[in-house]
Amino acid sequence: MDPVLGGTEALLRLQRAAHDRGLRVMGDITLNHTGDAHEWYVAARQDPDGPYGGWYVRDPRTPGEWVTWLGVESLPKLDHRNPALRAALTEGPDSVIERWLGPGKGLDAWRVDVANMTGRYKETDLSHEVARETRAAVDRATGGEGLLVAEHTHDHSRDALGDGWHGVMNYSGFTRPLWTWLRAVGFAPKFLGSPLRAPRLGADLVADTIRQFSALVPWRSLVHSMTLVGSHDTTRVRTLVGDDLDHVKVAAGLLLTVPGIPMITYGDEIGMRGDFGEHGRRPMPWGSTDPDLWDENLLAHYRALVALRRSSPALSSGSMRWLHAEGDAMVFVREHPEQSALVHVARAAHAPVEVPWASVPGAAAGAAAHGGGVTVGETGLVVGADGPGVQVWTWTTAAPAWQPVPEDFRGGW
Repeated sequence: MDPVLGGTEALLRLQRAAHDRGLRVMGDITLNHTGDAHEWYVAARQDPDGPYGGWYVRDPRTPGEWVTWLGVESLPKLDHRNPALRAALTEGPDSVIERWLGPGKGLDAWRVDVANMTGRYKETDLSHEVARETRAAVDRATGGEGLLVAEHTHDHSRDALGDGWHGVMNYSGFTRPLWTWLRAVGFAPKFLGSPLRAPRLGADLVADTIRQFSALVPWRSLVHSMTLVGSHDTTRVRTLVGDDLDHVKVAAGLLLTVPGIPMITYGDEIGMRGDFGEHGRRPMPWGSTDPDLWDENLLAHYRALVALRRSSPALSSGSMRWLHAEGDAMVFVREHPEQSALVHVARAAHAPVEVPWASVPGAAAGAAAHGGGVTVGETGLVVGADGPGVQVWTWTTAAPAWQPVPEDFRGGW
């Protein structure tokens, strides 16, 4: 551990303090490459034909050259075809993955950087093997209580299979669809500094994209994936929506009510700005009283939604069913055996939408859990908005009466 950051003891103090507060600590690692000053690579360069020479990718079509991540010379790519490398990474209590995991060791989980490229180079594809071996190491070190989340910036449906990474950073199935709904007109969000094509779409197409990506992976992969409106690599949400705090609140409302692990990039909850990754990685403005740097109203909104999600069985672990998605409005229901929650998010004022009672049985006896704009009508719940906003209406789930299976149907599957 780097002594500049306090060394190993500082990490252990952090973990103890986090556990005392009911929190866990996630480390960040890449299994795709190392730095060029890493002892493994130094040994490989000194003796390319020695034991460490095979730990890094070399392309026979370009003799003498080491393959690097995206051509960055300081980041040589690891070669997972080498069993000794994979053993060093994931086999045994002294392996890279296991060494820091568990109570009293510093970390409780890993986020794997550049997971979508790990174990892959041209015709070689060992990504699934690496994911499964890493998952096994995490499970051993934590007794099955750890979390393994992979960075994936593309279609992750063939990588989030349920037996490797617990989940992914859900850029494709949540972040980018949300960008197309909430981005400011004429603004192109950025990933790693580069503008991305993101048309401004209505809720119907956005909901279709979210639904299709959700259907492509196992449910347990979906709920263990990070939903995020932005990250350290992207435009910050306040800049994305054109500095409109009402739309930041809408983004937070969607983030904290859909299935998955809500990931909030530090500072989004107080309204930090950032056009691209490096621009948005400025330090947290601790102690600032400038409302332009630290918006207390926005922070209260995030806190209220976090508290609601933590206290609501439906929002924290319920299923999801779309009820309406058109233009400026999205309406869906989260359902759990104990509780149901109807969620309405609006990016602008829209005409009232009626949800018939057949779609939300028992909802008439519910109450507003967040925001207004949901009312009980004669034939269903009515949701409306006079501007951007988030509403949540909850009720005790009306479970259907149990019916015995007819005798002539038993065994008929």
